Amino acid sequence: MIRVFYRPCGASRTEQHTAAYELLDAAVVSLGYAPAAVAKTEAGKPYFPDLPTLFFSIAHTEGYAVVALGDSPCGVDIEPLRPLPERVRKRFLGGADGEEAVRRWTERESYGKWEGRGFFAPPPAHDTVEYVTLRALDGYLITVCTAPPAAVERKLIGIEASK
Repeated sequence: MIRVFYRPCGASRTEQHTAAYELLDAAVVSLGYAPAAVAKTEAGKPYFPDLPTLFFSIAHTEGYAVVALGDSPCGVDIEPLRPLPERVRKRFLGGADGEEAVRRWTERESYGKWEGRGFFAPPPAHDTVEYVTLRALDGYLITVCTAPPAAVERKLIGIEASK
């Protein structure tokens, strides 16, 4: 089961990054593990070297940090619902507009994180991966990418900011 955790965060990239890793520690503890050291693959994908059966992905944007954490490889992305530039929509999102464009963006980002190659990894056929999009935070979309038959809990788990 993959669970998705969130917490509010600030506007700066430093605040967002810090919030995401604090959230990761809190999420790991909430599942009964001790906070674990994070390493990165050569491509930059983070993982737990001492917990090889616990997988995670992190994302952040102005306002929120999210973590997907569970027993299967996963990728997660969060984006505010906002207009995207036309050149981006045409080049990467099939010309989609509005919420559909943001959904496609989060799918692409979450797939790139799951795959470990980032946003520019060619997107797969939809029948080879599963996307679960959550809209529980007002004004934001969160998408988790996994390989079937991994299960994604379809509710968000809020964790308060550490003091």
